[in-house]
Amino acid sequence: MKIVVVGTGYVGLSNAVILAQHHDVVAVDINASKVQLINARKSPIEDAELEDYLANVPLSLEATTDAPSAYQDAQFVVVATPTDYDPVANFFNTCSVESTIADALVVNPAATIVIKSTVPVGFTERMRARHPKGSIIFSPEFLREG
Repeated sequence: MKIVVVGTGYVGLSNAVILAQHHDVVAVDINASKVQLINARKSPIEDAELEDYLANVPLSLEATTDAPSAYQDAQFVVVATPTDYDPVANFFNTCSVESTIADALVVNPAATIVIKSTVPVGFTERMRARHPKGSIIFSPEFLREG
């Protein structure tokens, strides 16, 4: 099974590494230096467990900056892009999540979109209404960094 993980921060990279133990995973990031590190089996994040898994565990993992190519033939697209929260305005900036969902569904309308990013209540329903032919689910992430 091919799974694409968009975003290689703590959430995205952790999920990519775990999934790549049993599936073909393509990690997508806009930062080319992070992509190069991941392809060299080095973690762009200081985390002993991620560093160990990348260096020592057999993984079917590649990284790229070419999201459209990655989306092709993927069964799942995991969205783990950042959403900045402004507590004064009580507002999540979900632009990166929204654009990732739209872009992935244009290339691969059959893919199931799994939102791992922190999003406000009702966001998934709004995305389902905006993309009625897409399969969009939310899977909240609670992990310990470090």
